[in-house]
Amino acid sequence: MRVYHYLEAKWALDDIRRRRLKLSKTDDMNDPYEWRCVRSTHDASQLALEKTEREISERHGVLCFSRSWNNILMWSHYGDRHKGICLGFDVPKNRVIEVSYVRHIQVVGDLRAVSRRARVRIINRLNGSKYDGWCYEKEVRMKGPRVEMDEESRQYFVDFSDHLKLREVIAGARFPMSKKAIEDALRGYSKKVKIVKARPSASGFEIIVDEHGFEG
Repeated sequence: MRVYHYLEAKWALDDIRRRRLKLSKTDDMNDPYEWRCVRSTHDASQLALEKTEREISERHGVLCFSRSWNNILMWSHYGDRHKGICLGFDVPKNRVIEVSYVRHIQVVGDLRAVSRRARVRIINRLNGSKYDGWCYEKEVRMKGPRVEMDEESRQYFVDFSDHLKLREVIAGARFPMSKKAIEDALRGYSKKVKIVKARPSASGFEIIVDEHGFEG
């Protein structure tokens, strides 16, 4: 399955060189409702939900992707206003969680009184649902355990692997560097990694491939 990750150019090039991708902590993501799209009117159950949220943040992280490389808003919000880079990866479909977008927080009662199947549905909602205002992101996720912290950046990273194969490097429409900057970062990679230059379409509100590449 091909998925995409938008970054500022300097971080994208650094990740390419180091063959890794930053793992996001759930309590450090841009949505304050991560793992909070379910609440309970039962005090003990609500405390249990909050405890689980803290444990998830401490022990696990998330790799966040989009199903689209040419999303104007994603380039604006995560791709440094079209000056950044979008990385395309091949990942196993069975390891991906498709985010569902919901309009309301689900309200439940005593979680001890619900069936096991209902509990699984609640966990799945917490794990893979967001407010539908975020639907433009077309987000998919890969969950992973927390790995060793990089002492220099104080961040957590996942190495590229058979489960995270870099296949495309797409430079934004306003990418300020030359193609060589990307080629240098890709030194030692397989030729299967494709370099693409993006541009805005002249006929509509759309980001498309610049057929002239970096010379256009």
